[in-house]
Order: sequence, then structure tokens, then C-alpha cells
Amino acid sequence: MVQQCGTEHLSQCVEIAFKRNNMPESSCAYCPKTKDSINDELAFIIGDTDCLMTGYFVEENLAGMLGCFVNPDNRWADCIGPFFMDEWNQDFAYEMFMFAKETLSETARFNFYFNSKNKDYHQLMKRLSAERGDNEYMLLLAKPDYKPQNIKARVVKYSSGYESDIIQLHDATSPDMYITGNDIISSVNKSREVFCVLDDEDSFAGFGVLKNNGSKDLTAEVFAVKPDKRGKGYGWALLNAVVDSAFNKHNGDTVYLIVDKLNTRARDLYYSCGFKLAVENEAYHIKV
Repeated sequence: MVQQCGTEHLSQCVEIAFKRNNMPESSCAYCPKTKDSINDELAFIIGDTDCLMTGYFVEENLAGMLGCFVNPDNRWADCIGPFFMDEWNQDFAYEMFMFAKETLSETARFNFYFNSKNKDYHQLMKRLSAERGDNEYMLLLAKPDYKPQNIKARVVKYSSGYESDIIQLHDATSPDMYITGNDIISSVNKSREVFCVLDDEDSFAGFGVLKNNGSKDLTAEVFAVKPDKRGKGYGWALLNAVVDSAFNKHNGDTVYLIVDKLNTRARDLYYSCGFKLAVENEAYHIKV
């Protein structure tokens, strides 16, 4: 039986997600790895009326779960799971998704993002006729591997005067991203730190975002440089500012970032800074 999960099911959902998400062959890139972070993420989903936690029950026992985090700005749902306590069951996974699709009837799109080793999700995506995006690399930079460079461009902390510039540039260059420009601005100095790079005339040229979830593992989440300002070292300056803050201000141990597999120019930049390949992920979406 498929039904919506409530707070009384949170601990069971966390146990299932923690067990399966720490196995590459069953992991989902939208789900955190640590139990505390998973608990926070799933508690938010269960408690938010725009989101949905779906469970598959066998004789009142929770056997599987699917979490849908819905962005209120674009009505896209990022899917955590499906996960099962025991063996994978594609029929049950399909039922949970169809329940979520019907319940979240105003959702425009469902996104799945998972480790390329996860063959079960491949089969589910085929059954759901999902559209495939480009593979993405998750790169990791450990503090001892960091290779800082001289920053020639001027990088400043975010201030409200850059708000419209950031929103316009982000939404123009990354319209399919899971966060919007407004999301970034609303989370400044909460879960995100934003840096702006200026050109020779002190005009806005681009921005970079560091996401901090309170752990020693931080995320270099977004980088964007205006098209006419690219190739001048502004991206490199932003990367160094973000990484320096992660290691020296927030005392982090590692920095993660995501880059398209086909974006060799950006990958070469990250590799030169000391980043290494951690995981290859695959992206699918279902428009409704």
C-alpha cells in the first residue's frame, strides 16, 4: 500500500535512506550521506505542505520511501530515492512515483539525480520515459591538495547592490538548476556565502556561491561569469575566493562541486586547483 508519510515515520525513513544512500549501487545524489543531515532533509520534506514523503507499506510496516522536495518558485521536485529497506522492487518504486505525481498535481517537473553505478534507477527511468541530461562529475578537493593561485581580479562579498545582477545572471545561465537566483539571495549569510568578482572598472562580472551545511564538507555550489567577461580569469578568482573561505574561514576539510562531464574547460580549471573526481552522476527529469 502506498500512502503519505508523516512525522511518525521519520525515523524509519531516515534509517532506510541512510542504509541505501551509502551504497553506490543504490545511492541518490540529492540525498545527504550522514544520518543527521538526512534527518534534517527528510524532516523538512515531511513538515512542508509543498513537499511530499511517500511510503510503501507492507502490513503497516514501512518497506520503501520516496521524498519529493518541491521548489515553490519553479514547481520542480527533486526526488530523494526511491529507497527500500530490503531488495529493490521496480513495481513498488513505480507505484510510489505515480502516487507522488498524482498528489503533487501542480508540480511541473520531477528530477532524478543518481550515481552512474545505480542500475535500478536506470531501469525505472526507462519505464517512466524520463528525459536524460548530461552526465555530471562530482569533484572533491581535500584541504592538503588545494593549490591556491594569485587572485588578480577584485573579489568582494555580496551586498544588496548586486542582488539584481546575480539573479539575472544565474537565471539566464542556469535556468534548469535546482535553485533559482531568488533562492540564492534569500539564503545569503544563512546556508550560503556569496562572492562577486568585479572587472577593471569595478563593474559586476560574475559571482560564486559557497554552501555550508554545518559540516566539515562544504560545496562550491554555483559559479557564473557574464559571457563577455569570460576567459579573463574571473572564474579562477571566484573559485579561489570560495575555496579559501571554505578552508580558512569555515575550517572545512573538503570542498565538493558539480561540473558537466562535457564541460572540459571548467573541469581543467578545477583540476588545476587540486580537485579530483569522486563520483559520476546521471541526471534525468520527467515533465508533467
